[in-house]
Amino acid sequence: MLRMLTMFTMRQLIFCAAIALLTGGMMISDALAYPSLFTARCASCHSDDTTSCNGCHRHRGSLSASIDQDAYAPGSLVTVTLNGGDQAGWIRGLLYDSSDVEIDRATGPTGTGDDGLGNPVTFPVTLQAAAPDEPGIHVWEAAWYGSVNAGGGDHIEQRVPVTIMVQDIISAVPGEDEPEFLTWSHIKAEFGE
Repeated sequence: MLRMLTMFTMRQLIFCAAIALLTGGMMISDALAYPSLFTARCASCHSDDTTSCNGCHRHRGSLSASIDQDAYAPGSLVTVTLNGGDQAGWIRGLLYDSSDVEIDRATGPTGTGDDGLGNPVTFPVTLQAAAPDEPGIHVWEAAWYGSVNAGGGDHIEQRVPVTIMVQDIISAVPGEDEPEFLTWSHIKAEFGE
């Protein structure tokens, strides 16, 4: 009985190992097939673009966006960096203000891909726009734009929020109790000398 149980368990082990090898082989060939998927499913619209894996939702990875300063003066330049992607290739990056109006776009020369020119927009993407004129906290969104699936066709955006703090500019106009300019006598008076 023990010998039968051992043989049955050994058969199961061999069967499971064979399934694991086949499945692993399919996954490897699937991973290697993505550049050919671009050719088969994307190249009809992106005929002059080089192959991109990050242009597909599957490889955009986790997106994050960061800003270059903690706070901005009204109208000053805000630089947003969009990070993501776990493969190589060009993408399109977009920046939206708090009213959902597109305020910057990073893409190929003709609006798609890289046009085969060898200077593609890739992760990390830098997007820029003027800070709002209104002081306060503003939530913008940085977005990746690409294919919904490895089948090409439909495209979507995936957005991540970016918080922009706009502060009033500190006025250089003196108050009522302050002199228009400081002299040595004013400074000494302030410190009790």
